[in-house]
Amino acid sequence: MGASVITVLPRDAAERIAAGEVIERPASVVKELVENSLDAGARRITVEIEDGGRRLIRVADDGEGIPAAELAVAFERFATSKIRTAEDLRRVHTYGFRGEALPSIGAVARVEVVTRARTDDAGSRITVTGGVRSDVTAAAGGYGTTVTVRDLFFNTPARRAFQRSPARETAVVAETVEALALAAPAVAFRLLDAGREVLWAPAEPFSARARRILGTALAPYTLELHAAGRTAETSGLVGTPQAAQRRRSQQWFLVNGRPVRSALLARALSTAFHTLIPDDQHPVAVLDVRLPPDVVDVNVHPRKAEVRFARDGEIFDDVVRAVRGVLRGTPLVHVVGSSAPEAGPPVPRPTASAGGPGTASLALGPASADRADPPHVAEPQPLWMPAARADEWPEIRLIGQLALTYLVGDAGGDLVLIDQHAAHERILYERLLEQRDAHGVRAQGLVVPAVLDLHPAELALWQELAPALAALGFPTEPFGPSAVRLTAVPAISASRAPDDLLRACLHDLGTDGARHAGRDLEERLAIATACHTAVRAGDRLGLDEMTALLRALSHARDPFSCFHGRPTMVRVPRRDLERWFYRRI
Repeated sequence: MGASVITVLPRDAAERIAAGEVIERPASVVKELVENSLDAGARRITVEIEDGGRRLIRVADDGEGIPAAELAVAFERFATSKIRTAEDLRRVHTYGFRGEALPSIGAVARVEVVTRARTDDAGSRITVTGGVRSDVTAAAGGYGTTVTVRDLFFNTPARRAFQRSPARETAVVAETVEALALAAPAVAFRLLDAGREVLWAPAEPFSARARRILGTALAPYTLELHAAGRTAETSGLVGTPQAAQRRRSQQWFLVNGRPVRSALLARALSTAFHTLIPDDQHPVAVLDVRLPPDVVDVNVHPRKAEVRFARDGEIFDDVVRAVRGVLRGTPLVHVVGSSAPEAGPPVPRPTASAGGPGTASLALGPASADRADPPHVAEPQPLWMPAARADEWPEIRLIGQLALTYLVGDAGGDLVLIDQHAAHERILYERLLEQRDAHGVRAQGLVVPAVLDLHPAELALWQELAPALAALGFPTEPFGPSAVRLTAVPAISASRAPDDLLRACLHDLGTDGARHAGRDLEERLAIATACHTAVRAGDRLGLDEMTALLRALSHARDPFSCFHGRPTMVRVPRRDLERWFYRRI
């Protein structure tokens, strides 16, 4: 094969290749044009599309406009008013800066720009079709800029063939406009699809804009946060565990006001919700992370959709602490029924007033004959409203046990159901990890060590887990070629058969690894131990045992879910009870 001749591509071919890096689909055009409008100081932006943006995209703003003398230059590659030197890339404060948006769009569409700068007596107009520019002419129009893009990808049929359905492309455009509306809440946004209004957002505070974008179904289940860390300052909204979704579509991230995709921030958000929601669900959040300009690089993606961080470990920790802090400062009880979350008082961190403060340990067995009086009902507080201190939340009046599975309580007239197994799981799990981190798990020595014959797979797993087992109160040692000897168990598990408990834990860790891939071995072992030690559905509890369970749960760090993310309790507002019985509400 002969050597190829190296030559320079024709200008039109080079421009179409460059356009392909920036203009992937109609939403890419919308993003670039709206960012230019924001950089121009617009206070109102209107986006119109037809056929998912393939037939028409029009972005109109009331910004500064482009001076007539500069309009033709705006369609030259790398023409920009945002930066002057390479050093400026280290402190970019605008949305656009690459100088590729307009020429890239003009290379693959029929474009018309009508603009009027504040310094011009009249407007001006230019058209660009497939990269070929017309002369600049005079035009009527108010201050600002209107860019009309027709027949996107008309000269690149391969790119046009890979576009999704009009409905899907419209949805992506809407998501793009929503993200930019979050970035600029002081700007009014309007989105029209074939003349139908899809989005209207007046200028408003950031929290109001975030709730508008999340929608009326999720907005009532959101908490505001603002926290300054070592490197990152995190603000925004975070959904309660009850708002968790099957997809990540309701996770929005801004970095220094720029909408981005960020695996690091998504991972930090997920870590903050660890054990608060099921593993197959995802938190809802709108987070604005502010960073010093020198620790974030916005120039790593052709469409500016991703960023790169320096000090990413510190940023990760700051975001986790910010989100976890607001979650732990708020009652997160799961509410059922048709009432809106703000319609009734919250179930508090459950406290049982009999017997003083929380016990240092909890062992549930036969109830004591000394029956305690039920606790009183304290003054309720509005739902989701964080109390000044967690121990000031009102109390639950314990009523009894339902189906040998749920504790029944009254909180300010609301019905409360507590899952006894899930609640006890949370208590034991936190206690094991706290003991491990403080002075080591308290172990109960066995008078007669338990000897377990293990299958080859179990034996291989035991060899991997031996250090974690010892750290969590299961000291073991080899006992022949295929057996191990267990000499103690965690004190909280002393009521369970030691050999059955250890074998059940080995089984869980051998079959549950993929589901809990993000957890270390000791944490997974703590989960297994707590699961197989906790009281079960079907166990009958006496009043003292139920009171002790509620008291211990009230002192848990995360009392409103078990480590699987299932709720430990639910609240049925009184107004729903009234409605069920056709009472006036």
